[in-house]
Amino acid sequence: MKPKKKLPLRVHLAIGFLIFSALLLIVLWMFQTVFLESFYKTIKTRQVKSCAYSLSDYIESDSFTELANEIEEQNSMIVSVYDTDIFSCVYSSGNRPGFYSDISNDSVRDLYDKAVCSGGEHAAITRIKRDMHSFKPDEKLPLDNANSAGADFNGQQGGQSQLFSQAATRDEIMQKREPSFERQESENLAYAMIINTTSDKELLLIVESEITPVNSVVDTLRFQLIIMTAVIVAFSILIAVFLAKMISRPIYDANEKAKSLAKQDYDVTFEGGRYREIAELNSTLNFAAGELKKVDSLQKELISNISHDLRTPLTMIIGYGEVMRDLPGEMTPENIQIIVDEATRLNSLVTDLLDISRLQSNTADVKKEPFSLTKCIESIFSRYTKLIENDGLNIVFEHDGEVFVMGDELRMTQVLYNLINNAINYIGADKIVIVRQTVTNDRVRIDVIDHGDGIPAEKLSYIWDRYYRVKEEHRRAKIGTGLGLSIVKNILIAHDAAYGVDSTIGEGSDFWFSLPIIPTDDEDE
Repeated sequence: MKPKKKLPLRVHLAIGFLIFSALLLIVLWMFQTVFLESFYKTIKTRQVKSCAYSLSDYIESDSFTELANEIEEQNSMIVSVYDTDIFSCVYSSGNRPGFYSDISNDSVRDLYDKAVCSGGEHAAITRIKRDMHSFKPDEKLPLDNANSAGADFNGQQGGQSQLFSQAATRDEIMQKREPSFERQESENLAYAMIINTTSDKELLLIVESEITPVNSVVDTLRFQLIIMTAVIVAFSILIAVFLAKMISRPIYDANEKAKSLAKQDYDVTFEGGRYREIAELNSTLNFAAGELKKVDSLQKELISNISHDLRTPLTMIIGYGEVMRDLPGEMTPENIQIIVDEATRLNSLVTDLLDISRLQSNTADVKKEPFSLTKCIESIFSRYTKLIENDGLNIVFEHDGEVFVMGDELRMTQVLYNLINNAINYIGADKIVIVRQTVTNDRVRIDVIDHGDGIPAEKLSYIWDRYYRVKEEHRRAKIGTGLGLSIVKNILIAHDAAYGVDSTIGEGSDFWFSLPIIPTDDEDE
């Protein structure tokens, strides 16, 4: 079964943006149509409640009438005050022509009872038949006299008693009018609040507001939303395609160039890009391309060096073998020893290559046991006896006593052997190699020092790389294979040892490593 083909990034971005736009439109539709009426009633209730609280603070003040009229004019509300003892209207601001509430005495009592049960406040929405009145412009409303009479609630100078004595029901007042009206059914919001005056008089403040039908508004909004939806969808598609292309294009370009990089085209350049993440990715890919190019070059150089190191002993083995076969009297112990030595060198080269591979893959067997590092160095020195005699080398071991460490003695022998052999390969004119053992606190440091040409500072960070070799002419090692530093690095890492190299041009190099020491029996005592 063939795997399902995945969609490109730009398609996912476009689809995601369109889904986001669709969700926004759905939310907009819901709030503008389905929930519009409930939101409207909630806001209207808060508005009426706020007006009622404002009026309650001034119910005994001279400015009560002015505030009530202002609320009526600005918010299209009716303010009424009832005496709860006789449930008659002692004040009403419903003097705006063409509009007044038909709230009945029964409704007032019902509001009062519910307000008592609710802690003194209650809001109710009811459907009522409202009279839409019209009056002559110059006609004075009979309710004005009642309003002027009820302007004073402070109980001084007989203002409040005059208000109650002149109080009349709203039906009696409206009977004196001669309006022409049309009766319509609508919703009415009434907010009732029980107020106790300073004169121990209980009043019922009612603030009423008509709830305007929102059906026509909803129809208008629905028509507008249809047009807006079409426009937003069109713009969303265009913007989604544009953004998807703009965002995915740098990634697409980086992907195509990465394919070239996989085909060993290391000269490819990844452009920065307009986004930080893309710029960082391209910068990383440029760095990777440079490193791969360098590694490829070093790998080719290593193959060339290994080929040379393999060819030399093979050539000598073949040459001496043919001489011994074709020429009588050449079957001498000296010629046979040369063949053995070159075969041993060839075996050492193959062994070192295998060691590098195993150490880098963490498959090498490293057995840590206590051993004398000092005696290990001394045993290695015995291998250089012939080299010292023939070439006049001076290999010195400086130490103050025997030191024991925990590690794999065979592997540490490889480390010491390779470092000493490397120093011999790059030995100076004085032909001196110094191996120095120094004990500091609970650690031992081994320095292998030569007085050769030294290593440039810019190349010191690469000296331990598996494919790196300083491009200097040096004489071929009489012992070893020339691949020692890669082996040294990986063995020291396996022993958790500190290591490094200090070098000065013209003065030589100092390769060192450090290990923790273990106490001997004498030290314990």
